[in-house]
Amino acid sequence: MAPVQDGDTLLLHFTSTRPDGEIFEDSRSGEPIRVTLGAKQINPLFEEALIGREPGETVTVVLPPEKAYGKFHRKLVVTVKRKKLNLDHEPVPGEFLKLEVMGRPCLVTVVDVDEKSITVDANHPLAGETITYTITVVAILPREG
Repeated sequence: MAPVQDGDTLLLHFTSTRPDGEIFEDSRSGEPIRVTLGAKQINPLFEEALIGREPGETVTVVLPPEKAYGKFHRKLVVTVKRKKLNLDHEPVPGEFLKLEVMGRPCLVTVVDVDEKSITVDANHPLAGETITYTITVVAILPREG
């Protein structure tokens, strides 16, 4: 079979690892994911790394923060007065809340809680981190038509 080309539909397994080695995503415990190259389903850098690979081959892609989950922005860590939040429970640090930040709804992480205010972080939890992806080509599916 020919190596991976643009437009191929692939079955892939992958792991996503933080700089400290912690694996936070791993498809190997389930079915491989199905991806068509060129269909904007995965990061373009992954597509580029897969071109020319054969089934069974594994490639490692290291993405700096700006190519992965973005840089960490200090301005997205904000303290909000409790009375503005209409919370139905007592939040705890590490919990995710849906809030409006800078006029946009988003999922935030609770950083700190006190009597009058709550500090939240609207950055992606992996913002600012370099992420390593290990991707294995399980199969190249036959082209339809």
